[in-house]
Amino acid sequence: MKKVILLVVFISQFLSISAQKITCADSLKVFYTNYFTYDVKLEDENRLNSLVSLYCTKGFYDAWFEDVYDIGLYDPLTQGSGSTSEDLEFIKKSLSVKKEKDYYLVSFKFHGWQGDINMITVYVYVNADGKISHTKRPSDGYLTPGQL
Repeated sequence: MKKVILLVVFISQFLSISAQKITCADSLKVFYTNYFTYDVKLEDENRLNSLVSLYCTKGFYDAWFEDVYDIGLYDPLTQGSGSTSEDLEFIKKSLSVKKEKDYYLVSFKFHGWQGDINMITVYVYVNADGKISHTKRPSDGYLTPGQL
């Protein structure tokens, strides 16, 4: 009987997790808060991959995975700026998500390697299914993945 109850609890949690959609700025902020948390801890790599696969389109996930793991040079969700355990709370407190015309403007602050404070801004595009489909770097218009 305990196994049946545990299975029901597990399935219900899985269904609620797998149904995650971005419907407003607050839900995207929850995604980013979790993303930064999992990004800090190396042992949370599987959680990070699962989070991105749940909240993003397959095309975006594949491009993100290639950029972050295969090439290892750029994270399109953070414009390449990673979080550290020392900086995590500062980043979370500075995290701002605003809905613009056809994208969300995500910005956050982090401490640079010389101790200076840097502001990062990313444009996040969410499709009709509530999944992240693209990100855009405001400085040069670089899109992940490719064209909109």
